[in-house]
Amino acid sequence: MFNKTSSYFFQTYGDSYTSLPSEAENLNQEIIEIDNKSVEHVFCSNTDIFIEVLEGIAMLVVSKDNVSDHFEQFVIHHIIRVKKNQYFNFFSMTNSSKILLRKTFNENISTKRIVGPSIYCERIRSDIRIDEILVYYYQVKNRNYVFQGEIHPHWELTFIDSGELKTKVDHEEFTLKEYDLFLYAPGQFHTQKTTSEDACSYLTVIFDMVGADPAKLSKRIFHVSRNIANAIQAFVSATEEDTTVSNSLCVCFLTEIIIMLMRNEEVTEVPPANSPMQQRFENEILNEIIVYINDNIYAPITIEQLCHKFSISRSSLQQLFKKNLNTAPKQYISKLKLKKARFMIKENKYTISEISDKLGFTSIHYFSRRFKQEFDLAPSDYAKTIYH
Repeated sequence: MFNKTSSYFFQTYGDSYTSLPSEAENLNQEIIEIDNKSVEHVFCSNTDIFIEVLEGIAMLVVSKDNVSDHFEQFVIHHIIRVKKNQYFNFFSMTNSSKILLRKTFNENISTKRIVGPSIYCERIRSDIRIDEILVYYYQVKNRNYVFQGEIHPHWELTFIDSGELKTKVDHEEFTLKEYDLFLYAPGQFHTQKTTSEDACSYLTVIFDMVGADPAKLSKRIFHVSRNIANAIQAFVSATEEDTTVSNSLCVCFLTEIIIMLMRNEEVTEVPPANSPMQQRFENEILNEIIVYINDNIYAPITIEQLCHKFSISRSSLQQLFKKNLNTAPKQYISKLKLKKARFMIKENKYTISEISDKLGFTSIHYFSRRFKQEFDLAPSDYAKTIYH
């Protein structure tokens, strides 16, 4: 998350103003245009300098000691004053930016190379791009089905809905079972066949993709996580829609699947339920529990209370939350209370102590410790980032 110069954290290096302060009105003005995406050299002024972005979005890179690892980055918001003897420079988040500098006539600005590696713009751009989905189809193959194989210049995804499928990729054989996903990279010759015991149903998607590493995605069986299974279901649902955005949704959900595979979520998360009926039951009872927790967020909620309320054992409750939300119920309640506390601090209706009491924390010290563990800031410091 980016910080702005109007945030509490920028006060180490200067100040932010919604309008031009009187002491800056008669200063010498200079307009610079930048389009750089990295910084190797920085400036240091012997007097305060006022900065305003006239066009574009610009990032201020600033530090007290010119050491690369110590520089912080702030999106320039409003008019700012950078204190004297700070090391600073800019890069443009947009294609280019126009910046107005206000400084004294006798100001001495020195230029120094950063001690350490250059600082680069943290651009939020997707490394993965799916240009086009060529075809997708759901198919059911009977026992002893054999596909002799093909090779093509596209990516191909196979997701096993039920049964078992054997595939050979460049003479290496793999056995895919229920909820397994497999990717063929462009140029890989592959065959498919079912066993003599069972039929097999599976989804096939052939698409063009840029930026993915075949070595990380192909010739590997992914047993999908619940999140990936949900994305697959969302993809299938989008293919059945006939709206102006359905094609875009298909590309988005397929991209999401690929990215989650690259994050290796299948290693850390629990597989989907074994049957649609079981999943429906889990969804219903979990939804009831979550609604109850939200409705009683101001009360001290215990695990024993939930078990009694919903006639569920402690171990079943733990498994339900772990399987569907990848967390324990106690952690879920704690995180929800802390999110509510953060919202209440933003409302500015109650003191930190009152918020702690209203949300049922045993003490303000425990509340402050948990808040800092969750958000890397004490509640009082978080309030300062909003109201200063």
